[in-house]
Amino acid sequence: METHKILFESLDKAEKHFEAGEIRIAQKLVNEVSRSMKAQGKVSNKLRHRFNFMSAQSRYFNDISSFATNPKRNEIIQEIEALISNPHDNPKTQANDIHGLQTKWQLLDQSSKPAGREQWITFKTLTDKAWEPCAQYYDELKKVKISNANEREKIIQSLIQYTNSNSGNWPGIIEMSRFLSKTFQNWQNYAPVLDEDFSKLKAAYQEARKPINNAIKDQEIKNYKIKESLIEKVKLINDEDSQTCIQKFQKIKREYQNAGPAGKKNEPLLWKALNEAADRFYEADKALMNDELDAINELTEELKSDNCSIQDIKNKISDLSKSRKSPEFLKLQKSIKSYESKKIEAIAAEKVASYQDLLNLLETPDETHANIHKEIFKTVKKPLYDGDKTLLLDCTVQLELMAKIDPPDSDKLIKQKLALAMLQNKFSGKKNANDQIKDLLIQFINSLQSNKINASEKKLWKRISDALAKLANQLP
Repeated sequence: METHKILFESLDKAEKHFEAGEIRIAQKLVNEVSRSMKAQGKVSNKLRHRFNFMSAQSRYFNDISSFATNPKRNEIIQEIEALISNPHDNPKTQANDIHGLQTKWQLLDQSSKPAGREQWITFKTLTDKAWEPCAQYYDELKKVKISNANEREKIIQSLIQYTNSNSGNWPGIIEMSRFLSKTFQNWQNYAPVLDEDFSKLKAAYQEARKPINNAIKDQEIKNYKIKESLIEKVKLINDEDSQTCIQKFQKIKREYQNAGPAGKKNEPLLWKALNEAADRFYEADKALMNDELDAINELTEELKSDNCSIQDIKNKISDLSKSRKSPEFLKLQKSIKSYESKKIEAIAAEKVASYQDLLNLLETPDETHANIHKEIFKTVKKPLYDGDKTLLLDCTVQLELMAKIDPPDSDKLIKQKLALAMLQNKFSGKKNANDQIKDLLIQFINSLQSNKINASEKKLWKRISDALAKLANQLP
């Protein structure tokens, strides 16, 4: 930066020598500045612009006697005058146009004889005037750049403070990464800065981040080794039961996930290695699942057979372990329940039919009574034949009430009497439904007139048969 200042001072001296007519002294200074700039390589735009102006002035005096009015230069001067009379609202646009015209002027100096002194002074004076609207903007921009530099200094200090506070016991990778990310975002927000400050601040910023980045890398290396060891543990799992292997793997996997980051480049590779080490468990588990699904399909077909053993099928599915939550297993269970329900319904229907056919046993020597209660069957074979019509009707209405069948209106009084008696019996808990049905059927059979069932008795028995169908699950 000190060299830039010296070069600016040399160019200022050269300009004064040109104005005083000391051409050779001025040109010597310009040439010295040129050599210094070439030696440095990169210089600020401001210095380069200043040098270009003075270089143009130097070339002009190379042939002071040959200057003449150049129409193209006059056009440039007219454009400068237009910028003065009608400046741009945006100072940056104004500055860009001025720089463009200066470049045009410099190119003319490089390709032809330099402009006359008077013409050059006119151009310079007008250029300075056209620049006035930009001066305030660039002064404010300079203040902003200085302010940004100050804020960046604060960010650097915050990084240093973070390191000093945590170097003895660094927090986790995630916390440190978030801190660095936040500070970087703040750093980006405070741009631009002066050219002379940029490199210095950048170097200090990178240096302040180093300890934190190193701490992150150290933890990543540690986590990498931990995850590698966990992958090796997975490789050593060798239980016969695939589900046990998977359970052990899941436990190790949870340890792996809690181990912390091992670096962005390493994580995908480690994760792939972890899962590849466990593939054999899942392949074996999948094979077991497929075997069980095949077994379920076979049992489903077996269930469709008329002579299948439902208990045998239930015993077989109890041995299944992997497929219990599968749709196929749940469907088979539903089919078994449906099968059992139908069997129960069929047995119940057969039993009801046997009871509904009781009176036919009065006139037949048939001794088949598997579904009939032994006391009822004994009564059918040797009834009393009391011929009690009242008791026949009472038995009928009571069985209808038990079956929740509403008796005819003609039996309304009997219904009321028996309903009260049944309610009292319910609360006293004397007899269960099976015993009540048994006793009522025995009473009905004993109250018949004979084994020749008359029309009135047949009508009552039809009502009883309807009630027995409703009471299928409570028959004795």
